[in-house]
This record gives sequence, structure tokens and C-alpha cells, in this order.
Amino acid sequence: MTCDEVKPLLNARMDGEIDSAQSAALDSHLADCPSCARDLERLYDIRIAIRGGMPYHTAPPALRDQVRFALRGADYLDRAKTRRPWRMWGSVAAAFVVCVLASALFLVNRHNQRILVADEFLSAHQRALIGRAVDVVSSDQHTVKPWFNGKLAFAPEVIYLVDQGFPLVGGRLHYIDNRTVAALVYQRRKHSINLFIWPSTRSDQAEQQFSNHGYNIIHWTRSGASYWAVSDVNSADLGEFAKLVSR
Repeated sequence: MTCDEVKPLLNARMDGEIDSAQSAALDSHLADCPSCARDLERLYDIRIAIRGGMPYHTAPPALRDQVRFALRGADYLDRAKTRRPWRMWGSVAAAFVVCVLASALFLVNRHNQRILVADEFLSAHQRALIGRAVDVVSSDQHTVKPWFNGKLAFAPEVIYLVDQGFPLVGGRLHYIDNRTVAALVYQRRKHSINLFIWPSTRSDQAEQQFSNHGYNIIHWTRSGASYWAVSDVNSADLGEFAKLVSR
């Protein structure tokens, strides 16, 4: 493919809107053409900047007050004898509906936020495949782990997994979701696996799996750290990798 053929397809490639054959031909061109690769890099930067500026909304105070008002059960029960039964049950039903709506808003907002963050990690993985894969190249965790000293406010755990079929390739720094994270690169046969790590104040969280345009993503929280594993390797292999890292 020529540059004139590739440039109009960069947006579609970034959004996964072209077929696998065309995507492979485009990626082959990007690997040999620094100019087109920079154009795609700029598009990813613009998308991340836009998403980083998107506000995340919680339920407004007015809705919270409505929930409290609807749940004044003691008052309803004190006057239950003077009410008609249908009115009492109508009040209970109204309270239930308000609670459901409030919970739905909260859950939808959290779900959308997780999807946005997952997309950012997928973009980071795709950019690494066509550009800067690692900053420190080494299969030795005792070389990669010290490299992060002074570059991060935490010490990421670097696990040796070559005996399990996941050799370490190296590591790099990445800026995602308004924070600097550690990115460890492993390999499964000829597939790259990016493992992103940063500190978390949340309690341990079981693995959550996502898939997007042929890529698999697994997120979990353990021992004060948040982990995101991203790869085009099959979901079973990525799941095995996640279990080895989190054990």
C-alpha cells in the first residue's frame, strides 16, 4: 500500500473498522513508513486527550434527596392504619423505583468509565506494536525492575514466567488515565502481551474480561496494585497469564 492509500484509512484502522486483510497490509506499511506511523500516533494522542477531558458524573444531590424522601419508611408505617392499602403500596413502589433509577445511574457510569479506560489501554498496546514497544530491553526481571527506580512513585512487581511460556521482553513507562504507569512486555509464542500496573487503594478485585476487535483485555486488582493485561493472544492464554501474575 502507498501513503496515499494508507492515510485515508488511519481513522478506520484506529477504530477497528477495516477487515483483517486490509488491516494487515496497512500495519505492514506502517512498520516501514515513519511518516504514516507518526500520523497514526497523533490520532491516538488526540483520542486519549479527548477522553481524558471527558467528565464522569455521579448521581446529583437532588436525586439523593429524593431517595431519602422516598425512604422515610418510619413515617409511612406510623400512619399506615389511616391510609388506604393501595396508597401505602404505591409509596413503597415509588421508593423502589427511585432506588432502582439511582442504582442504575451509578452502575452505568462505572461501567462506561471502565470501558473508556479499557479502550485507552488497548490504544496503548496497539501503539506499542507499531512504535515504541519497550524502553528497557531485557528478559531478566532483575534488570527490568531496577530500571523503574526513580521513574515511578512505586515499585512494580516483575515476575519471571519464561518456564510457563511467557518470556519477559522488557518494560517501559506509559501515561494513561491521567497517571504514569509501568508497562511490562511479555511474549506468548509470537504474540505480545502488555501488562500495565499502577497502585490502587481498592480491595482485591476478581478478573474482569473485555474483548474489542480481536484483542483481549483482563483487569484485576491485587495487593494494592491495579493490573491490565492486553494482547491479541487468545483469551485462554491471556487468562492463564493473568492467573500466573496474580497468584
